[in-house]
Amino acid sequence: MESSIRIAMFSVAIFLIVHCSPTSKRLIDYVDPFICTLGDHGQLHPGAVSPLGMLSLGPDTYPSSITGDGDWAHSGYNYADDQIRGFSHLRIQSSGGTRIFDRGWYLAVLPTIGTPAITPEKYATKIDKQSETASPGYYKVFLTDHQIQAELTVDKHVGFHKYTFPKSDDAHILIDMGSNARVSQSSINIVGSDEIAGNFSGRGHYYFVAKFSKPFESFATWDEKIYPNQKALSGKKVGAILDFQTDANEVIYMKVGISAVGLENARKNLAKEIPEWDFDATVRHTSDLWEDVLNRIIVEGKEEHKKIFYTALYHTFLYPAASTDTDCTYAGYDMQIHTADGYTHYDNYAFWDDYRTKFPLFSLTAPKVMHDVVLSVIDIYNQSSEYWTYGDDNHGPHTAGFNVSGPDGYRPFMNCRNEHMLTVIFDAYTKGIIATDKDAAYKGMRREIMVQMPDKYEKIGYIPARPDQTCEYAYDNWCVSEMAKIVNKPDDYQKFRKRASIYKNTWDGSIGFFRARNANGEWLDFPERPDINREKYMYEGTPWQWRWFVPQDVPGLIELIGGPEKFAADLDYFFANNLYQAGNQPDLHAPFLFNYAGAPWLTQKWVRKIVTEPITQLYGTHEFFETPIHDRIYKTSPDGYLLEMDDDYGSMAAWYVLSSIGLFQVCPGEPNYQLTAPIFDRVTLKLDNRMYPGKSFIIETRNLSSANIYIQSATLNNKPYNSSWIGHHNIVHGGKLVFEMGPEPNKMWGLRSAGR
Repeated sequence: MESSIRIAMFSVAIFLIVHCSPTSKRLIDYVDPFICTLGDHGQLHPGAVSPLGMLSLGPDTYPSSITGDGDWAHSGYNYADDQIRGFSHLRIQSSGGTRIFDRGWYLAVLPTIGTPAITPEKYATKIDKQSETASPGYYKVFLTDHQIQAELTVDKHVGFHKYTFPKSDDAHILIDMGSNARVSQSSINIVGSDEIAGNFSGRGHYYFVAKFSKPFESFATWDEKIYPNQKALSGKKVGAILDFQTDANEVIYMKVGISAVGLENARKNLAKEIPEWDFDATVRHTSDLWEDVLNRIIVEGKEEHKKIFYTALYHTFLYPAASTDTDCTYAGYDMQIHTADGYTHYDNYAFWDDYRTKFPLFSLTAPKVMHDVVLSVIDIYNQSSEYWTYGDDNHGPHTAGFNVSGPDGYRPFMNCRNEHMLTVIFDAYTKGIIATDKDAAYKGMRREIMVQMPDKYEKIGYIPARPDQTCEYAYDNWCVSEMAKIVNKPDDYQKFRKRASIYKNTWDGSIGFFRARNANGEWLDFPERPDINREKYMYEGTPWQWRWFVPQDVPGLIELIGGPEKFAADLDYFFANNLYQAGNQPDLHAPFLFNYAGAPWLTQKWVRKIVTEPITQLYGTHEFFETPIHDRIYKTSPDGYLLEMDDDYGSMAAWYVLSSIGLFQVCPGEPNYQLTAPIFDRVTLKLDNRMYPGKSFIIETRNLSSANIYIQSATLNNKPYNSSWIGHHNIVHGGKLVFEMGPEPNKMWGLRSAGR
């Protein structure tokens, strides 16, 4: 297949990160932004980004990003391409579902020499792949067709371009406002000889102001044709051509401020974030921001593991995006301008993917972000609830949940997948990350679950034809019931507690799997083999993969399956026979379930294998692979993930980070982490002392090696510890957890599982 050919072509390439010193290596030097940028292996992007920033300024490649579903450049970028169509400022990356509508090409810029073209296919330019380098907050490439070196950096709302031109009387900077298929309207205005401004509508409405370090000598605007000297133009697809004369190695800088609030806010953002023309200072500033983020977890161990780890940690902090301007205002889902008083309003979520990995990681590494995410979600609840609509029952959780829209179908550019949004809120309250706005949070959570699962399904006792949804909504109902207890609503507590057990109504004990049934209670057809990946009744998974999804009641699931011994044996069979799908979300928690069944040594075995060793994978996202893949799931190359494995807004990166340090929260909302042996000799979690009482939490693995993967004994703060889980409160108060490692499992360690 095409992706396999691309992997073979580039698997022997060597990839360097800039600013690397053998004597004084910073954590950002372990980050390789090219990991997961090849083909359908993560859908990520090497462009310049600041932590949780609005902008993702980077190259859109050609030919991959020119067509629709048949290509693999969902971020606008594919490492296999050797041409670039421009450097755009906004994109949704890492999600396979984005396709052409949400990838790059929102406000694209390209420096050129010679007669300019106005269609991407014609102005795409060859690049020197060997010159292409990237590090957190910085990107560089040489455009061979034009002999121009392009460098990019950013702050949260401002893109900073540096173009080094050859000597030319025919140099240009091309601005393309509307090549993204999502753009419905755009306008551009030549303000003076060194400034342009404009706006465009994609998922939402955005404004920009661009300033140049050198005045342009002439200009034109264009839509389907070029209009010399015309200062203003509006339409679906418009742009501008700015003309320059350049000396050899002359540098022209361009700064672009962006806002969803208004044109003046775009200008304010530009003036406040990058007031000067010091490109290198901005690179240093943004790299320092990234260093601070990465410094929240210090790992000591193998260099290869550290490279994968810190690149994954970097990827978890790409989203959500800070949509709050420098004056604390933001554009809400109701198309009104609001002020975020004392917090940052974030947008761009994919909760179905991230609630189970990224947000639990944020609760340890970025609790202030978690705090602000909760307030942001309450904003979304308040501003969009009148536009919630219920989806189609028969197409899986992504469409059967509620759909956030707005007046006339308006949605902001930044995506808001809303399934399990309420679980993230509840988890933050149980961990003490936020204590205010409980009633507003509960009101929104209650409305969310009632829109997703109206009372008619409570009467039936399950979601007809959807055992997967039944299990997911059971979990959501449990979260709402527990939140009802916090806000002292006993009737609601009883109502939603009862609804939390509906998963049992789709369990067919005669076959030992969850099974679809119709509204009359009759069982529907079941695959002839439960390992068949069909999506008739289960979204992106098989009956085997959905068998384990009862995070709020694992003891109840163990009882359904036949007790701890049978549960552990079945789960071990699941992994030993390659039925686990490492590249997608439904069964990501499964390796940690052995802890609940009295077999934590099997969690240690399988997590270590998934994180560090080649394993056989039978399944893509929707179907069997044409040929089973035997490879490592996480690698240091551009095909850094398994084929068809999207990072999904940091979901898979966060899974790696948590699993590799030996902590995983199976049930967000229950503030416990399942334990396994880290792959590192020492892990130091640096705690945010503004939010938590402790300074740091250390996990040390003594005698760890490729053979010594099993926990023999443990101490917590110098006292014997025999639990296979640890409470959030134990971690955030600081301390030290020490594992003694050995080559054979100690089946007596960790038998105190996480009960209620």
